[in-house]
Amino acid sequence: ARVLRQDKRMDEKMAKRDLRWAPTIGREVRDQVVGVVGTGHIGQVFMRIMEGFGAKVIAYDIFKNPELEKKGYYVDSLDDLYKQADVISLHVPDVPANVHMINDDSIKEMKDGVVIVNCSRGPLVDTDAVIRGLDSGKIFGFVMDTYEDEVGVFNKDWEGKEFPDKRLADLIDRPNVLVTPHTAFYTTHAVRNMVVKAFDNNLKMINGEKPDSPVALDKNKF
Repeated sequence: ARVLRQDKRMDEKMAKRDLRWAPTIGREVRDQVVGVVGTGHIGQVFMRIMEGFGAKVIAYDIFKNPELEKKGYYVDSLDDLYKQADVISLHVPDVPANVHMINDDSIKEMKDGVVIVNCSRGPLVDTDAVIRGLDSGKIFGFVMDTYEDEVGVFNKDWEGKEFPDKRLADLIDRPNVLVTPHTAFYTTHAVRNMVVKAFDNNLKMINGEKPDSPVALDKNKF
């Protein structure tokens, strides 16, 4: 929503005491087709939020949720979603098949003026391809909470020091790009849930019970 409203440009104008309206006319969420790639728990929550703002929501997932399928959310292919969506939000894991799923070829399939949101995993996006899309105007805005080269850069204070990633610095400085350092999860509620779930899982293991969220190399162990 902040990208659609051009809030970053407006913040810059306010800092300069430029109180003119132009050129920061916004786009309303309710006028957008929002394409959600990946309909697990987070993807579904995002879908509900977007519908709450009045957007039309479409989705794609290789593992379809039966309830969402009944309601007609799914398109037939990822290309169909790219062609229809004004906003594309990624909610899929970092597995080999998904690496650089956003690339020059997929961007060409998208609508002119598309907004891409990646709060999932950095390697899903070919950053150089997105930069080319931003430069050409094909991409209206880019929201990134993850970055394919974030290790060693995110969660560090670079104030007063030489910033180590020129490409990321360029993105941070752009008025139509919003960057956060992998902190979308970082809320009091989420952190509390992580602690409680870890505690409950360990307690069940100690008591000889099956944990709620088992992680095992041997899938038959549990």
